[in-house]
This record gives sequence, structure tokens and C-alpha cells, in this order.
Amino acid sequence: MAYLIKNSTINEIPLLKYQAEQKINKVIDVVGNFKSDKMIKCASSNANSVDINTLVTLFANMLSTLNLKISSGEKEVKEVVAKLTASNVKNGDISSDSKSSEIKIASKRIKDSHYQIDVSKDAIKHNGKQVFMVSCYARDAYLGRYLIKRNYFYTMEREASAEDAYDELVKKFNSLKNRYYEEVMDVSGIFAQAKTILDGVISEIEFKDDSVGTTVSR
Repeated sequence: MAYLIKNSTINEIPLLKYQAEQKINKVIDVVGNFKSDKMIKCASSNANSVDINTLVTLFANMLSTLNLKISSGEKEVKEVVAKLTASNVKNGDISSDSKSSEIKIASKRIKDSHYQIDVSKDAIKHNGKQVFMVSCYARDAYLGRYLIKRNYFYTMEREASAEDAYDELVKKFNSLKNRYYEEVMDVSGIFAQAKTILDGVISEIEFKDDSVGTTVSR
């Protein structure tokens, strides 16, 4: 099976990424029911302000139901709705550029944990729309039970931001690995630093439940 790795242990990352993709697909489905012409009229006239405010309220409520959020204010929510409603993917515009990196931090002492950080960037295509997802999963690989996860989403015209986020995560986690091996920091500080790195990446849409670590049942 695709989710099985060596020694019959379960690789939960494909499942977690699949769950994240399903959530953003629901967002795309809801936004697809919004009329893009209303968005355009509301941008140029106050006469339709009720329409846009209603759409923003519906969108925010739907995000909350899915445990998603847009961390900025109402203006930014409107912008995300407008981008998702206006952007239709043409065949020539569809990106197939997915990438991933695996960063392993092996312990220097037997009693310490090993750490594995998986970073990826994928194009999610659904109903003629495309959203870029940058994912990062940092795991205690020695015990295999503790996980910090983040899924960052960017609308179609912000692929450059998705690329920057991917590159930033890979660079900073490699730097974290080097600091540990050079004894600049102790193993106990690895996950605290990992969370700081992940909290520093900005996403247009983010998961509220991704802000804390998770105990993974094996």
C-alpha cells in the first residue's frame, strides 16, 4: 500500500496531506458558487456592498467550520474571495511543478530522539481552480509519536510566494540541523525552534489546528 513504509510502520504524511487537500477543495466548491460579477460591482460601487459583505460573512463562517482561517482583516478576506472566484485555470496555465525535501536530524546520543522534517509544494487542482499548498511535517522519528504540522495555501497568482515559502522552510530547517550538529543548540531546543520557523511563514489561508503539536497514534 502507498501509506506503508519499512518495518510495517504507518507513514501518516500522505493521509494528512490528503485531508488538507480535501478541506481546501471544499473552500473552492463554496467560492465557486459566488458570482464573480458581484465581486467586480462591489469593488466599484457601494450599491452592492450588502452582496460582498454577505459573501465575506458566508466565506468566513465556512472557513471557521472547516477549522481554517485568514489571519488578516476583512479587506484581506475580500481579496482572497475575489482571487478564488476570478481565477479559472486554463490548460496551459496548469502547473505540474511539485517538489519535496526530506531533512533528517540524527541524534548524537542514543538516548536522544531523531527528527525528520518533510517539506513539499504541490498544485491542487479542483473544478477549474488551482491553489498551491506548501506543507511541512516535523516528526520525532525516534519515538514516532509527536508531530508538528503546517499546511500553507496560496491562490493561483501567488505561486512565487509559495516557492518562497518552500525555499524558506528548507533553508531554515537545514540551518537548524547544522546548528544542532555544531553544538550551538541542544537537542531539547529542536522542536521549539521548529515551531518558531513554522509560525514565521505567512499563508493566505491557514489551519487553526495546525498551530499546536499533535500526538500521533501508531
